[in-house]
Amino acid sequence: MKKFIKVLLWIVGIVAALLLVVSLVGGPVAKGYVNRHGESLTGRRVEVGNIGLNLFTGHVYMRGLTVYEDDAATPFAGFDTLDVRVHLLQLPFRTVNVRHLTLSGLHATALQDGERFNFSTLIEHFASDDEDDQDTTPSRWTLKFYNLRLAHASLHYRDLRGNKELSLPDVNLRVPGFVLGGDEATEGGLNLSFDKGGHLAADAHYDADKKQYQASVDLTGFALRNVEGYVRDIIELDEVGGTLTAHLTASGGTSHLLQSRISANVALTDMELRSDHDRLAAMQELTVKVNNVNLEQNSFDVAEVHLNGLTATYEQWDGYSNISRLMKAKDTSDIQTPGDSTASDTTGTAAKKPLRLRVGNLLVEHCALTYINHTLPDEFRFPIINLTVNANNLTLSGDNNAQLRATLPGGGHLMARWEGNLDNWKQHQSLFLTVKGLDLKQISPWTVAYTGQPVEDGVFGLTSRNSINNSMLNGQNTIDIYNPVVGKKRKDVKAEKHLPLKAALYVLKDKDGKILLDVPVKGNIDSPEFNYMKLVWKTLGNLIVKVATSPARALGNALGMGGSDLEFIAVNPAQHGLTSEQYHTLGQLATIAQSDSLIVLHLEQHMPEAANDTVAHGYEMRNAMVRRYLAEQGLSEEQYIVTTGDPVGAKEPTGYAVSSEMKIEE
Repeated sequence: MKKFIKVLLWIVGIVAALLLVVSLVGGPVAKGYVNRHGESLTGRRVEVGNIGLNLFTGHVYMRGLTVYEDDAATPFAGFDTLDVRVHLLQLPFRTVNVRHLTLSGLHATALQDGERFNFSTLIEHFASDDEDDQDTTPSRWTLKFYNLRLAHASLHYRDLRGNKELSLPDVNLRVPGFVLGGDEATEGGLNLSFDKGGHLAADAHYDADKKQYQASVDLTGFALRNVEGYVRDIIELDEVGGTLTAHLTASGGTSHLLQSRISANVALTDMELRSDHDRLAAMQELTVKVNNVNLEQNSFDVAEVHLNGLTATYEQWDGYSNISRLMKAKDTSDIQTPGDSTASDTTGTAAKKPLRLRVGNLLVEHCALTYINHTLPDEFRFPIINLTVNANNLTLSGDNNAQLRATLPGGGHLMARWEGNLDNWKQHQSLFLTVKGLDLKQISPWTVAYTGQPVEDGVFGLTSRNSINNSMLNGQNTIDIYNPVVGKKRKDVKAEKHLPLKAALYVLKDKDGKILLDVPVKGNIDSPEFNYMKLVWKTLGNLIVKVATSPARALGNALGMGGSDLEFIAVNPAQHGLTSEQYHTLGQLATIAQSDSLIVLHLEQHMPEAANDTVAHGYEMRNAMVRRYLAEQGLSEEQYIVTTGDPVGAKEPTGYAVSSEMKIEE
């Protein structure tokens, strides 16, 4: 700041000297002096077209000024006309009263090459060698400026290394008046146009006596292409499209700027992001209405956020995604580490107040999102359309609720209701989710990855209730599937789980081809091994294995035989034949096998180790009786296997161990 003040004083001094020369020797002489000695005064070649002076009115003008680059051939900056009127009679009273100042046709080009600018030598020329030289004596002069005007200025900036460029082809500034060293009010306005589209208008009013200000900024039709180069510094994008319109107002006291009242209306329309000629995201409109921003309290009161027509695609590969691929690596060479002695000491600084955010109404509508996963054996592509989200009075510190609706592939529908706390989300969350009419073929890439088997047909439905209390998840999921058809196992896929999926689904289907499953999910979300989908698959996997390896028990439950013991038929080694109870159990097993010709019953009879030949012969006779009874019940020979197993100890029960399987090729 000291260097800037010194440069400003040098410039003011040179202008004062030029005006003094003009007042003494006249315009033509002053023009010749500036053209001959401009380089010694500024360090750059300077040319001026005309200089005029009227000592009676205090009118001074200068036309056709050009300041050149260091090569003395390329123009750096200049203007068409500088017109100044000064009230000369107030100078003896330590008052500079500029009644009128117009700078017309200003043109300047700023070029950046690394850390150097094309105006760096100008600053160095005017800089003082004594950096500690500072005059803190209060000024006794009063400076009054009225009717200040910058007309049709053209300003350009270009980064020679970073491919960044910004052009302001038509900048207009008006300041009706301001006073330094007095109590008069100050007003001002700024108008400028952007080279690639857009207009900025700003107005400000400052009351020096009350130290109060009011300001407004209107940005109209600002094309995002104006900042394309700056966006590319952050992410790898080929094209940034869209238009930004904003209205911002601010008011308050200059003594407490953080207490200022700030409100804004912002609208972003027709945004589009492209990379490698592919459209990553597009949006029809985003509008944000801000009631008040209080920086001192770190409080943001947003009346409305409306997002319409967003389309985006998220693609995932092993170790990266289309989003992470866009992000540029950060340069950490200048980042201070905690042990760095040059790191700033923040001890004793006041802690920043927590963020207070309220959104009165959040509405997201007519959106389409597509998720593509390339990490599975088959590409998984899942488009969601007609996405709508609605929420009222969202806050960070209290309970919130929101609703979501969307259309899924194959004509399915998604609906979700959420309640919870955003700030302390592990404390309390509640999510109710329903999926109806989803084409099961859409999730076939996941079943191939987990079980090695594709889904060829079926309609999926889900009702899920999940709650989190103190980091503990409790989920109740009801799965409703109609007519699921699973294909053969893929030999080219190494499945994550070896599950008899086809057999299990076959058993679980009722006579109408429907399956209803309850899948509870519980776990601690703070556990490093916590994974919701893995918990779901584990629960489903256990159920599938249990059903597929014991279809008789599953079908028995479905047929209302859940209270019977169908897995073991106790037999006294000394008894002859079968009892009525044992025949009843065999009859139930036969009924189950009759319900599906693919079920194969295994009855393995266990006899004690100490059994003699007579007892052993009795066991063989009993096996024959069981085979004959099952055949009489209408079962084919392929549907039952009756054998005698290894002898068991004296304390172990004797009888038939019952198991079953499905004759289905996976």
